[in-house]
Amino acid sequence: MKFKIPTSNYGRKVRQNSSQPLQAAQPLRANNRCEQFVLKVSMYSALLLAILGIGFGLSFKSSAIVFDGIIALVSVGLGLLSVITSRFVYREDDDVFQYGYVRFEPMVNLFKSLILIIVCVYAFIGGIEDILSGGYTLQINGAMIYTICAFILCFILFSFTGYFSRHLDSELIGVDNAEWKIDCVLYLGALIAFGVIILFDAEQSKSLTRYIDPILLVLLCVFLALTPLRIFVSNLKDLMMVAPKELDDKITEVMEVLSMEYGFEDYDTHVAKSGRFFMIEVNFLTTDANAQISIREMDIIRNKIEQSLEIPSYKIWLLVSFTANPKWL
Repeated sequence: MKFKIPTSNYGRKVRQNSSQPLQAAQPLRANNRCEQFVLKVSMYSALLLAILGIGFGLSFKSSAIVFDGIIALVSVGLGLLSVITSRFVYREDDDVFQYGYVRFEPMVNLFKSLILIIVCVYAFIGGIEDILSGGYTLQINGAMIYTICAFILCFILFSFTGYFSRHLDSELIGVDNAEWKIDCVLYLGALIAFGVIILFDAEQSKSLTRYIDPILLVLLCVFLALTPLRIFVSNLKDLMMVAPKELDDKITEVMEVLSMEYGFEDYDTHVAKSGRFFMIEVNFLTTDANAQISIREMDIIRNKIEQSLEIPSYKIWLLVSFTANPKWL
């Protein structure tokens, strides 16, 4: 696999005899392999949950549990999509994708978060319909065993993906983590409902008992939908190339300092975020005093900009240009 290491001089191709890009590529490859490993573990765990759900559902003749297993099977497909995306996200640009494959990540995250929102909305509507139809009695014995097993598995994967999402700064793993979080809370809610019923009305003879599970489901769906909705909005902004305010403020601050230091007449900036990568374009308007600025000094300015941003170099696609004509700002 080839890796593109964007540099502050905005070169499209990395020179293979350059030691610095190759040194930078080593931890990048390791992180990418680790990311793919975590995504594969998440995908295979979703497959295990699907087998568990369908198996238990057929054994106890519970359509609800079978449906839960089918939802987990959908997660397997989404997980496979994340694994494929992870393989492409650091791939070097080519003649077709001349700006690289960085747009794949927000596209996949947008799609996956939309699926999670649909699942939450579907469960919410189902809960409302159950409440309006008078609730239902729960098949506690088989459902209790399945829910405990599913909750343990989901909690382990939620902790596992959460750890690597923070340490690898991977939004792909972050979306998987949000998915396991939703599953965890839903199964925990079911366990709470089972516990309340067993403690206060094991025979489920009271009419109020029939509403416990659907009411809890509705409340949880409202709460859980916030996480995928936040992910959806964030990745939609990336695809629309909305300038991240914090980065925009930072680059403006850097440009002000450099303009004062080198006496540039004016400047212009464009910033955008795509998944874990940042695209930054800055243009300096030179004056007669600095019109003869050397290539070496230009590179020094580029390095100062890169270092001031405090973002790993492999996450930045930086273009710095100098012009004496305001037309090109």
